[in-house]
Amino acid sequence: MNAVTVRLGDDSTLVDVDGQLHVMPLGAVSLANSEFVSDPPRPEELTNAIGAVVDHLDDMLRALPGAAAADAVGIVGDLATVIAAVEFGGDPPLPFSLGRAAAEDVFRTVATETSADRALNPGLPADAVDTIVAACCIVVALMRHLHLDQIDVGVRP
Repeated sequence: MNAVTVRLGDDSTLVDVDGQLHVMPLGAVSLANSEFVSDPPRPEELTNAIGAVVDHLDDMLRALPGAAAADAVGIVGDLATVIAAVEFGGDPPLPFSLGRAAAEDVFRTVATETSADRALNPGLPADAVDTIVAACCIVVALMRHLHLDQIDVGVRP
């Protein structure tokens, strides 16, 4: 069994595949700061952000090829829980199973709203308004690139 745990952080993303670790040198804050200049982000900014994540995922897959055959993927960290909260509409029960369609929907919603509009979302804490779009870019890139139907938020598989 290949279990993958992703710790979504501010400046890095840690991937653990059955005890083997890989650090991707980008997190939600660093990705937002490096890619987003518009509010809301322009389509090309979102494409570039997801592309940057995919580049780092390729590096991770070279280092930890077992991640490509993961039986279960869990994502942890405050921003992972925030994504689940936005989908749930408040504090989600953890662990929370986030399907790919739901992750894509959260991404589309927050990526097309201004920060002022995002701030009105009942599941989104004020301190995550400026980082949620980048966090969603990381999650959807992960799900797309590893062909995942779902990830489990708040749990280590």
